[in-house]
Order: sequence, then C-alpha cells, then structure tokens
Amino acid sequence: MRIVFVLRSVVLSGGIERVFIDKANWMASHGHDVLFLTYEQGLHPFSFPLNMAVCYEDLECRFFTVYQKSVFTRPFRKLLMKYRFKKRLHAIIENFRPDVMVIPCNLEEFQEVAISMNQYVPVVYESHSTFVDIMEENASWSHRFWQRMKHRCVKKCDLVISLTEGDAFCWRKYVNRVCVLPNPLTSYIFHPVVRDNARIICAGRLTQTKRFDRVIDAFSMIADKYPEWVVDIFGEGDLHEQLQKQIAERHLTDRMNIKPPTRDIYVEYQNSSFFVLGSDYESFGLVLIEAMACGIPVVSVNCPFGPVEIIDDGVTGLLSGNTPKNLSEKMEWMITHEAERREMGRQAHQAAARYQQDVVMKEWETVYCSVLRY
Repeated sequence: MRIVFVLRSVVLSGGIERVFIDKANWMASHGHDVLFLTYEQGLHPFSFPLNMAVCYEDLECRFFTVYQKSVFTRPFRKLLMKYRFKKRLHAIIENFRPDVMVIPCNLEEFQEVAISMNQYVPVVYESHSTFVDIMEENASWSHRFWQRMKHRCVKKCDLVISLTEGDAFCWRKYVNRVCVLPNPLTSYIFHPVVRDNARIICAGRLTQTKRFDRVIDAFSMIADKYPEWVVDIFGEGDLHEQLQKQIAERHLTDRMNIKPPTRDIYVEYQNSSFFVLGSDYESFGLVLIEAMACGIPVVSVNCPFGPVEIIDDGVTGLLSGNTPKNLSEKMEWMITHEAERREMGRQAHQAAARYQQDVVMKEWETVYCSVLRY
C-alpha cells in the first residue's frame, strides 16, 4: 500500500505529532510505501524522529505568513496560498500515486483543498480532537456557519476515524462512514520500575482546554496537608506565564514546577506516584495510556470523551468531577492510600497492554486498506 500522511508540521511535541510520526514509521517498517508531507515545517527540526524508510517533503505553504501582511491584502494572499497548496499537493499525488491519503482534523484552512483530492485518491479524515472542539457549538453564528461548511466538506471523505465511541457518536449524526480506533503507544514498558516518589506528574500542551489551572487550584487545596508532595508539569504553550503567575499566587512556587517537554517522559512517569489530567475535553488521552504503560495510576476529570473509555474507575485510576474541589479529593485519596495506589498502578499497566503499537497498528492498517479502490 502506498500511503500519504499530511500534517501542518512536526515542530511541537504534541500528541498528534507523535501519533502521526509513529504511524508513518510503523507502516514504513511493515512494508508499505510511505510519504510524510508537511506544509509549514520549513527548516525546523522534527520534534520526533522519522524512520529513514519514510519519504518526506515539505510543500512550503506557510499559511501563518498571510497574517503578517496588511489586512487589506490578506484575502488575496490567502487565495494564492491555497492555490499553491492545491497545485503542489496535486503534483505530489500525480507523482507518488498513493492508494490512500490521511489528513488530521487540524489541517484547518487547507482541509477543503486536501479533501478535494478524493477524486484521485481515497481520503481518510482523522478526528484527533473532539467533535465538540472542532465544531465549537458555542461559537458565534458566523463562526458556526463556517463550521457547518466544514461538516459538509468532511462528509466527502471516504472515511472518518474517531478515537473514542463518544466522539464517533457525534460524527455519525453527520457522516455516513465512521469507525473507532485508539491511538497506539510509542512504547510499552514491560517491566516498569516505579519509584513511587511523593511526586504527581502532568503532561500536555499549556493551552486553555488542558486546564492546568484546574490542577493548580486542586493541589493548592491540599498542599499544606502533604508538604512532602510536589507536582511537575511537562509542557509548553501560550499559557506558560499565566500558569506560573497562578502558581506564585497560590504560594506553590517550591511545590509546583512547569518543565519543558522531554523525550524521556517515560522515565519521568516512573519517577512519579500518579498522573493527573484536568482537561475540559480529550479526543483520546494519549498521556493517560502512556502513564499507565509505565505502571502508575491516573486521576482524570471525567471529560468528553477519552478518559471514561480508558480508565476503569477505582481499578486503574480515578475519575473526577470537573471542579477543583472534586479533583483535589481524588488526588488526596491517591496520596493517602499507598497500597491501593500501587495496586492501581499494577492494574493500569496490565490494561495499557491493549494499546501496544503492534496490536493497535494492525487495526489501523486494516482500516486504511478498507478504503482502497481496487
């Protein structure tokens, strides 16, 4: 099978970047011809390594540069950029002749152009966000109009892949062909060495939807009772300064640390006692299964849609309400129940085996093959 993956860039160390790279690498190492396309990568280094068997090309369509120009020229420049993207993508398809093209939900402005290629190649649309996030039901009327236009565009795809049953349920109201597949783990630690320190770990992009502010408030409610415990947050993003200010205001500067993303995150998981997720919504929750694969239990807000489908509440972790108070209670339970916490970690490790790369990627491979037109 000849397959093309299209992504904006692999500059950030995010979940979607890691998953797309992992899938491209796996497909190439299992005999498929893989082309990985970006369009805003430029000369930036990849945040995750790309298998040498994967062909790579950047379309050099840097859409963000449009907004650096005068507001009066932006519409024209946007049309030019879209035309360039379409022309170069079409040339790639003509030359590579793929059997399937995979695009993510965050292709944004170029999504319509990419989907229009379905007259030449089957297009698979992957919902690596939630339907709720993509469609923004509470947005302005004008914005919702364009989101509905996006709906009509996505309906032209040969297949929509969702990561959870909850998200798939929303898509099926508008799209005929939807299937559910989980994300694969990059690694599964068969014999984790959990040091069970007095440390709570969090990881993710520092954005509004990840709600690290909720985690900060939750920990502030119990921090004085457990002075030996600390929280380390691994991530980068626009809210870094705002979150640092909040930590200082809660007098937690020595107890909560925001650290840059690390390629050794699996080591960091094993140097912690449990993981906490405070998001408003999750398309899946890759960080949850990563932590579980390292043998530590997880505490998560029961948000749409991933956590409830990953966590067996009371067995592999704990699900929380969406208030800081609710979250703090679950975190305190984990802190004060050491034996139960360790058993949860053992159960979590066993449950995460379901997401091993070879297990999950065989399912993805089968689904990709299902859209072939010969």
